[in-house]
Amino acid sequence: MSDRITHVGGPGTGYVAKLLVNLLWFGQAAATAEALLLGRRAGIDLGVLTETLAAGPASTAFIRHDLPALLAGDYLTDFGLDRIHDQLTAVTALAERLDTPHGITDTVRRLHGEALERYGPADGELLGVALLEEKAGILLRHPVAPVADSRTGAAERPTENNP
Repeated sequence: MSDRITHVGGPGTGYVAKLLVNLLWFGQAAATAEALLLGRRAGIDLGVLTETLAAGPASTAFIRHDLPALLAGDYLTDFGLDRIHDQLTAVTALAERLDTPHGITDTVRRLHGEALERYGPADGELLGVALLEEKAGILLRHPVAPVADSRTGAAERPTENNP
């Protein structure tokens, strides 16, 4: 959260700006997670990949400041998934009303809606990422952690076919 206050326009525009900041953060978290999951599945060391992303042109505040928490197993439990989905739904509705393209926005909203269905209104800004990890069968952790088999609940070590 920023301590800086920026005047962005007339009544309601500050709230819209806040929604847009949150949209970008949740979208960056999801896109980063997908890139890391794909990289892991392709055999790239998670540490090397995160360092590469942080040092390159794709680096974001999420990668530099929040990704380390995820890699330590912290889904950032300061904000409820139900509130996240509400905000993303509000952004999508605004884009529809203002007739602007919003395919990516809608994808981010749907991901968090699916996470809300899966985990309920739990606190966790990164529960959308948790859902992506679950679908991939890969936990994004330093070092790579075992993954629980959703059918048996048993933990299994990553293998060649299940990095």
